[in-house]
Amino acid sequence: MGLKVTFLYPDFFQYDEERYLPEGRIYLGIGYLSAYLKREGHRTSLIHLVRPVGREELLARIAEESPDLVAVSSTTHMFPHVRRWVSWIKEETDLFTVCGGAHTTLDPRGALRDAPLDAVCLGEGEEALAELCAALEEGRDPSGIASLWVRKGEEVVRNPVRPLLEDLDALPLPDREIFDPANFCEQQHERGTLMASRGCPYSCTYCSNHAQRSIYPNRRSYVRFRSVENVMREIHAVIAADSERRLRYIRFDDDILTLDREWFGELMERYRREVELPFICNSRVNVLDEETVALFARAGCSVICMGIESGNEEMRRKVLNRHMSNSDIVRAFRLCRRYGIKTVSTNMTSLPDEDLSALLDTIKINAMARPHCMQVSTYHPYPNTRLYSYCEEKGYLSDRHVDTIFDGRSALEVPAFRDPAYAFAKEKFYPLAELYSRLFEAGRAGRAAAAALDRLLAAEKVPWGMRRPLLEAAADWADRRSRFEWIYY
Repeated sequence: MGLKVTFLYPDFFQYDEERYLPEGRIYLGIGYLSAYLKREGHRTSLIHLVRPVGREELLARIAEESPDLVAVSSTTHMFPHVRRWVSWIKEETDLFTVCGGAHTTLDPRGALRDAPLDAVCLGEGEEALAELCAALEEGRDPSGIASLWVRKGEEVVRNPVRPLLEDLDALPLPDREIFDPANFCEQQHERGTLMASRGCPYSCTYCSNHAQRSIYPNRRSYVRFRSVENVMREIHAVIAADSERRLRYIRFDDDILTLDREWFGELMERYRREVELPFICNSRVNVLDEETVALFARAGCSVICMGIESGNEEMRRKVLNRHMSNSDIVRAFRLCRRYGIKTVSTNMTSLPDEDLSALLDTIKINAMARPHCMQVSTYHPYPNTRLYSYCEEKGYLSDRHVDTIFDGRSALEVPAFRDPAYAFAKEKFYPLAELYSRLFEAGRAGRAAAAALDRLLAAEKVPWGMRRPLLEAAADWADRRSRFEWIYY
């Protein structure tokens, strides 16, 4: 008969006690876990939380599902909510609770210290969760399961992480039926999201990839691709399931699609021939040449998202470990525009050691690259990443919890962030990018005006109260004339 596993998935941002923002997206991690468990003979359900939930409501929903096991997936941002929910569940039931996801992989000790979980999963969880279910169903001690750290009395049994599954085609397609479309945001109905690969070969210091990759015995196989046939089967299944015909595009959620050129070429050709919908994807400026962009364009790519993160070359190289030049960035974005592909740039503010000058570099590189859309976030230190350790060494870490990287709040205490000109530039990132762009386009006179704008922003000897009205007027002028657009991707 198998076990009944109920997944608990937080999918919102909470700003304070009263304000929150629902996300409402499909999460492929739970989709894969659910499909794998079903193939092993277990039953699954999902409590998809797109808003904060109270104790009685959560316990009532758990009782309604009547599971044998509660499995939670959590990011670092969401873990304070998970900690509270698991405490409620354990106070009222003896259900076995296990948590996986990025946070427990990065900080398993902290997760077990902070929440009364029975176990945490490190790394990919399909095989580990299935083995846990089998052990619980058969009444066996689960404490020796690879990839799990299991609480046993007052002790924690820390098992080694099992090797990565290298043949992704051996996995079933993710279970999308476990998600209730009523919980989706409007844009989710328009996109068919999938992943054709797993893993990223780069080691950006702020990202969890280098930390996650390091836990596996076969870490050299961290980047894996599904066969093109397997990917196309899922795309056709997603399109066939769109009975209401609301689907507008396919979204590849992979870090980078173009690492295996032969595989990528075959995928683009199959997509061009078999799929009428456009698609969107992520890429990286140093792997985009004209041949690659042309393949994207011919296959129907409508949007490419690429990370700039910081426009300051020294910051990118020494602090973020992103080895690309400003000319690489500008070239890649302009190349996509030339081939009719819209672009989204991702940018971080409030980076450690960032001052006004470095922040303006990020604004100005966007002004030169001219992405169609800019995503601007506030850097957050994730446990056991290299940049977290750097922030710890520099004394930048605060005890502030931040639910989201998109509301401007920083978890760091850096003196430069208190500069009113820095705060202004961060707040006015979008109109300032438009303003600098127009000035750069205006030739020699415009470049002189841009230099004057730099001096006005940085003129610490002039009281901020005198500078701000002039800067506000300039930003408002640019905001009314903005050519940037918002792209849901």
